[in-house]
Amino acid sequence: MDIIKIRNADYDRYEELLMQRDQIRKEADICHGLYVREFGDLHLQIFEKQIACIRKKKLIGYYQRAMNRGSVINQASIDAMINIEMENYRRQLQSMIEENAAAKQMSEINSVTLLKIKRIYRKLAKQLHPDINPKTGEIPELMELWNMITTAYNTNSLIDMEEAEILVKNALERIGMGCMEIEIPNLEEKIEAVEADIKKIRETDPYQYKYLLEDPEAVEEKKRDLKEQLNEYAEYEKQLDAAIDQILSSGVKIVWKMD
Repeated sequence: MDIIKIRNADYDRYEELLMQRDQIRKEADICHGLYVREFGDLHLQIFEKQIACIRKKKLIGYYQRAMNRGSVINQASIDAMINIEMENYRRQLQSMIEENAAAKQMSEINSVTLLKIKRIYRKLAKQLHPDINPKTGEIPELMELWNMITTAYNTNSLIDMEEAEILVKNALERIGMGCMEIEIPNLEEKIEAVEADIKKIRETDPYQYKYLLEDPEAVEEKKRDLKEQLNEYAEYEKQLDAAIDQILSSGVKIVWKMD
């Protein structure tokens, strides 16, 4: 399908900015993956220590409330309540574990393949990008293809991108969408919005990670900082353990049955 745009001086700039925004979003995702691959293990260890400390603080709180009431400490009941309260932390931890594993499996891709993927993406984006072609949002088949395109682009899958190129061609022919003329309203406002998106992506994490990862000294300093945090949490956990031992050695009565 050839899209015939109702031209004005800003259309080409808008189209190019959309391509640029998609590209830096992809770069930001790559930077995030590289950051996790470099520092993920330490972040994971820190979060595990944080969870352990949170759990022990909650345990101490339950112990103290029971002691203030002069009641027996029901360990099984307390553990059950804390498990419920900690569920969100466990989900976060599992997500971090999966993200860390995925980052370690990231594979390098050569520049020739990247250029091929980028070329096909630009071609298909000019046909199906929802911000360029309004029909994409109106026709489910085209939206499914667009989702396939963006997934292939973001995962650097040349095979899927080439398959999408064929599927798009066939779909447009089958739907009978020949040359169509479109006009993008409020183009100046849309350009400003895309420029703002680009600026925000570039100025915030994870895109900013690239500057850290490009500096070996900064990488080592970051690792030292993370190890220091880990040691601080390990020391704090010892203090909490000591507080728990003190409570348990104070002669309080503990039962292990559920209420």
